[in-house]
Amino acid sequence: MSLPQNLPELLAPVGNFETFMAALDAGADAVYLGLKKFSARARAENFTVADLELMTPYAHQRGVKLYVALNTLIRNDELDEIYHTLDALSRLGIDAVIVQDLGLVNILHRDFPELKIHLSTQLALHNAAGVNRLAAAGCSRVVLGRELSLAEIELVARQSTLELELFVYGALCISVAGLCQFSSFFGGQSANRGRCSQPCRRPYTHAGEEGNFFSPADFSALDFLPELIQAGVSSLKIEGRMKGSQYVAVVVGVFRRALDELAKTGRLGAASRKLLTAELKEAYARSTTAANLSGSYPAAIIEPQRAATIGMVVGKVRRVIKEGREGKQWRILLRSSRELEAGDRLKVISQAKDGRDNAFSLKDGFKLEKKRVGKGGGLIVSLPVPFQCQVGDLLVKVGSRDQYGRRGGAWLRKQIAEAVGTQPARQQSGRQRERHYRSRLNDPGSLAAVSVPAAEGMGRDSSWLIKLADWDTAQMFLQRRGWRLALDLNGQLMAAVAGRERDLFRRFPQIEWSLPPLQYPGREAPLVAMVQRLARAGFRRFHLNGLGQFDFFTEVATGLGEAAAVFAFATGPFLHAANQAAVDFYIEQGFSLIHLTPELDAETINSLSAAPGRSLGVTVFSFVPLFLTRVPLPLQRRKQSFFSRRQEELDVIKRDGLSALVSATPFSLLNQLQSLHNPAISLKIVDLTWMPNPAVARRFLDFRRLRLDDLAVSTYNFREGWR
Repeated sequence: MSLPQNLPELLAPVGNFETFMAALDAGADAVYLGLKKFSARARAENFTVADLELMTPYAHQRGVKLYVALNTLIRNDELDEIYHTLDALSRLGIDAVIVQDLGLVNILHRDFPELKIHLSTQLALHNAAGVNRLAAAGCSRVVLGRELSLAEIELVARQSTLELELFVYGALCISVAGLCQFSSFFGGQSANRGRCSQPCRRPYTHAGEEGNFFSPADFSALDFLPELIQAGVSSLKIEGRMKGSQYVAVVVGVFRRALDELAKTGRLGAASRKLLTAELKEAYARSTTAANLSGSYPAAIIEPQRAATIGMVVGKVRRVIKEGREGKQWRILLRSSRELEAGDRLKVISQAKDGRDNAFSLKDGFKLEKKRVGKGGGLIVSLPVPFQCQVGDLLVKVGSRDQYGRRGGAWLRKQIAEAVGTQPARQQSGRQRERHYRSRLNDPGSLAAVSVPAAEGMGRDSSWLIKLADWDTAQMFLQRRGWRLALDLNGQLMAAVAGRERDLFRRFPQIEWSLPPLQYPGREAPLVAMVQRLARAGFRRFHLNGLGQFDFFTEVATGLGEAAAVFAFATGPFLHAANQAAVDFYIEQGFSLIHLTPELDAETINSLSAAPGRSLGVTVFSFVPLFLTRVPLPLQRRKQSFFSRRQEELDVIKRDGLSALVSATPFSLLNQLQSLHNPAISLKIVDLTWMPNPAVARRFLDFRRLRLDDLAVSTYNFREGWR
């Protein structure tokens, strides 16, 4: 195999000073890390700007690049704070920022051109059209989704104008990154805000059996390394900003040696692969899979009856004892033959917990009691834990105290400060440059948009739109007055209307068409052909869920002898719009209606505005897709629901090679409309695209007489706040 002369960079995760030093010593070419805020790993230790003042020059001294992840959605009332953060990062001379929010892309492109923009995998970019659209906005690199196959990656690489970055090791999300609302919907902990509580790792009941139906194995692309390099990938990324220094040292070291061997010999031999794969087990990871790189997922990517636990099992909890006067300390008893020592990182895998606050380190001086049981029967071990557990929980070892952990973060920080000496992080000279876009957002004084008084209400011409996904249901609404109607262009609906486009326009010219969120490379042709036939028939209103979908209209507009501006484009719910800078970005891209992110709370919705001639749309009823996935879910009976231990009912809808997990409890603001007092809102959206039961649609045949009092609903984050 002929490999490029310049091999891709090896990019390592950093969550504290111990992992920072471990990554550099193990041979990383670049590291990525988060600040205390705006990081998709909000529960990692993370860093301050003062830390970066030491780390940036130290990394550069060692020839290592440093990227800062600001990869969450930004609230509208945080725009002032994000400006202060970007000002600080600009002065420090970091090598790039990693972003999810397109509003942040807008701010960086306009006011911080000196900062390179890397697009997070949270943006769900998966084809060259979407990637290239953002190249024009000043972006230099994109992190592609982990659900792509090698063949799809090669297609994107051939057509992309940006550098491509790919994950090669670490935990997998069941969802397409950036499209998961599972944790946010059921716990108010938004994955798009870095606070995912990992409900996918919990057990659920399906068809009478309990299992971990949404918990995939970890990802390893070690065996595909030569092919990824040959495809032209620029950066190989390791997941794990919440992992310890031992994990970082092991995984970075393995991939460093693999890349060095490829650079030297042009191949990665079978013996080397076997040796390196065995060494990766010391990272305390789950069992690994190459996911979809081969073009199909392995059947064992999810094993429902085997909890996909991290680390080495120490034992199962047999007894829990309360300790201390107030009963707020606990001691557990379990049978185990494994040795434990101070500094070991342990985790309790509890089916009753949600994945948070279940890890701890054994501290120096801890008391460990052992009692041998029977001949060859191992030990009964008693040890303290800082939180309540239950009998049956598993205790697993997820790390040990290595040289970095023994020295500790404070000692390492001091060593870095001494190495940097009096050399500060690079500072811009002269007067701080004018931030023109900030002035536009700041009108005057505060970047947060001013809420509109309640008396003004929503726009007087506010209308209703219903979104549907099947043709039979649509026909019920085409004869009804008062509704605007948008139809989802999935495979089934396209088959139902194919060849009838001109007749449909003659009879129902008001129909709007909603494009699905994911068109993987090489699979776009049927959708493109349908969109172009609809446009030639006369339809002009389309809802886009990916920036690359603009390209679908270029050819047909030329053929019609018209500019693309003749079309009226709206953003769909999968193009996140959470702040004023994001709204502005979409307007500048050519959208006339911005569909606000369903996660938002009332304060944020009411704080946003639109330019003259543009407007906002708000979802007021929806069956929320908690996640979209390409991973084949282990469905034993397709028609049967899943139930959590809290009796949350979930349904799976399979459509066009994707599975959507949908809450049986719909999201509704129909009883909260008096709280929406933003005159920029011109559209109230009832989104039934993912409704599990088609009969629900009949409730909306007359929007003036909605009968939903008997239906249990959720207001999502609207009243509780979006965090």
